[in-house]
Amino acid sequence: MNVKQLILYILLILCGTSKAQSFKKNLLSANSLHFHHTIYVYGYEQQKSELLFKCFAFDQTLHLKDSIDFNLGKHKPMDYLETSVDTVHDVINFYFQLADEKNVVTLLRLNDTLGKICSTNNYDANHINSILAFNDETYIYKQALYVIRTSKDTSGTQFYLNKYQLKSLLKPFEYDDKWQFAFEREFINLATVVYADSNYLMVYVNVSDGAKKGQWMLRINAITGKLIKGTRLGSKLDAKNYLYSNSNYDQKTKSIAVIGSIYEKEMIDFKNNTSNFINLSKRHQLFLICMDSLGEVITKTEKLIALPLQTNNQKFTNSYHLKIRDFKKTETGFDVWTDMYEQTLPNTFVYYSSWHIDITRNELDYDIIPSRFLIATKAIPKFISYTKGDTYGKFILDNISNFDAFMFKKPLNPVVIKTAIDDIGNTFFVVKKTDILIGNKSYNYVFVGKKGLENNVLLDCAKDQKGNIYFTKMTTFISFTNNIEHTSFELKLNTL
Repeated sequence: MNVKQLILYILLILCGTSKAQSFKKNLLSANSLHFHHTIYVYGYEQQKSELLFKCFAFDQTLHLKDSIDFNLGKHKPMDYLETSVDTVHDVINFYFQLADEKNVVTLLRLNDTLGKICSTNNYDANHINSILAFNDETYIYKQALYVIRTSKDTSGTQFYLNKYQLKSLLKPFEYDDKWQFAFEREFINLATVVYADSNYLMVYVNVSDGAKKGQWMLRINAITGKLIKGTRLGSKLDAKNYLYSNSNYDQKTKSIAVIGSIYEKEMIDFKNNTSNFINLSKRHQLFLICMDSLGEVITKTEKLIALPLQTNNQKFTNSYHLKIRDFKKTETGFDVWTDMYEQTLPNTFVYYSSWHIDITRNELDYDIIPSRFLIATKAIPKFISYTKGDTYGKFILDNISNFDAFMFKKPLNPVVIKTAIDDIGNTFFVVKKTDILIGNKSYNYVFVGKKGLENNVLLDCAKDQKGNIYFTKMTTFISFTNNIEHTSFELKLNTL
């Protein structure tokens, strides 16, 4: 038994039996990551003049499964900027950047069992940033990278979809160019990849004017880059906007279900970059379109659902907009969780609450049945800060022409951690409250209690203190915290 195996064996004993409820350990500048149903905790250990980076892998019962050490040489934790991590290409990439060397990083790449794939010193940080900083314009499937770029000139904007293939996991972010797909030049407002696998990719396109005005779903061959089929979400003669919010792709049948919201042409004009939501009806219109493997529409459902909200009062006029956060296929239809955003300021959309919708198949198409509506943010005092510079819980658009991206874009700092229906049919929420300017954050459990909607703080983190929670079952979660001194961490198994 080597030294690493002996240490792991001792830690396994200290971690306890299958009924372990918590795990504590000294670790400098600890943080955590949830990936492939595993909790990874990482940080530093100072051994005389040597700085070791350490990472531990725990299962969902807090059993320690694996660990790894990585020697960073003669340094101290304060020498480094905060450790960055991502799971690009379905592996774990750690980035270590010295505070006085801003253009280079050290990369450590691991598999999900903490096996070392590769490491590289003095790697160009700008190269990594250029690959990973495309937000919604980038889609990664295994070792394929899809990037949508734009090129502007006096005649307009040209959109290009490029496929790159990672040369090897042993080499950090080196790609081969595979193909390029050029969209038709005129009037494209947005194009984004929403799904990809080894055979196909689906691309949502919003065309603001011209003969092909409207919203489209394109099916493209992932191997050749050739267009297979373009399906218009609305009809050719219909001026309404069918704004995509989420989709569900069935790999067995190669079919896709697309869900979103319908906005009348008077409400949003992407050609002229104007909007008018003042007359937005309290009855919100959803669409659900199911397409087969050839891109032909199987069913098209449009339903009005009443928003139980007051949209106008004497002080101000506001509007509410639904984003589909979770869209899962069931035996009888689809299970849908929406997040509702409130707009009171121009081009600013603020999280308001979440709402469950059950979509059930009927003889013709689908029935759309919303749950009881509860306003989660009302239970948490000053949940949203309107202090200048605090963007938490908000989508602030540079231009109203970006409204189509808002309808499906995920927040960089998520507000909603968990939503579900309890045993008596009421929605409960776990939401994160963050004060970006101060640095405090808390995880809040909002539920229907004896006094109505109540709030219970599950985890409260002071400035610069790390804290995360990861749900393993509907009411069971693991919490991670480090102490204020950043010298140790605790994992704890909890129930709501």
